[in-house]
Amino acid sequence: MRITLNDLSRFKDPASLTWERYVALQARERERYLAERAAIPAEAMAYQTVSRRYLERAVDQFANNYYSELSATHYIATAAANAPFDELKKCCLFQLADEQRHLEMDREVFERAGIPERDWLPAWEAPGTTCRFFRHVLELDDTIEILVKANFVAEGAAGPGTFAVLADGAEARGDVFSAVNHRARVRDETRHISFARVLVKALIEDDPANLEVIQRWQDESLQLFVEVARGGERREWWEGFLASYYKIALPLGLRPSSLPV
Repeated sequence: MRITLNDLSRFKDPASLTWERYVALQARERERYLAERAAIPAEAMAYQTVSRRYLERAVDQFANNYYSELSATHYIATAAANAPFDELKKCCLFQLADEQRHLEMDREVFERAGIPERDWLPAWEAPGTTCRFFRHVLELDDTIEILVKANFVAEGAAGPGTFAVLADGAEARGDVFSAVNHRARVRDETRHISFARVLVKALIEDDPANLEVIQRWQDESLQLFVEVARGGERREWWEGFLASYYKIALPLGLRPSSLPV
């Protein structure tokens, strides 16, 4: 089922970005990132400050990061191409540029860690990863469904807090480069969540019947994430994941999903 926003005045980019402002914003972000990166010791950049055990266990996380961003470059490009109105297209195009930059950062992590490329995809396709969810989103062509599922639900659930936890964990284990990369994307992810939340709010106010469609999309999305919790093995992560999402979803009238974990 597809839904539309009839009153386009209900949606405005909460960041109020223009192309000029976006370019200036990312120039500042890149300058900050390059300064933080330049301060990383050479041995840390070469992954000589982490244990072999860490690298073996981190491959799954590296794969989740890299292939999530690779997927995002594809589905957000589809969302931009099919956007039903210009204000939404503009937000998608800004996000496309963000995701491409994140993808390049995550690819470099794999390369500097010396993990053979033949091992990347199998790690992501293994049980207990985000693969099933992102493969689903890549099959969609409706802009609004893509943004609700990927930005509002998935990024809303992951939230900026997730990247802070990942950054702290990586840094504590000597992986300073990953930590810097995680922190560098927080502002971008926050913007993606913000414009998706404004879109969902506008859709519900525009037609209350849209709430049930969005509810179904939410339930479908969260169900695809259940296996990442690994049957309760990652219960703390899963509870935080849901709590982050419900913090933005419940005030809009959405109900908690019925999930097995």
